[in-house]
Amino acid sequence: MYMNIDTARAETAYRQERIKREFGRATARRERRERASQSETRPARRALRPTPAA
Repeated sequence: MYMNIDTARAETAYRQERIKREFGRATARRERRERASQSETRPARRALRPTPAA
């Protein structure tokens, strides 16, 4: 395949975009996994009591 300067630049730009996209996905995946592993404390549920009719 014949490569000229423009083709080389386009190929390099494509590779950089692909690497950036893959890195972003891996980071997001790791953050989601960390958030899922941490159990968040939730406020206690209020007891259901009958309320007076308005």
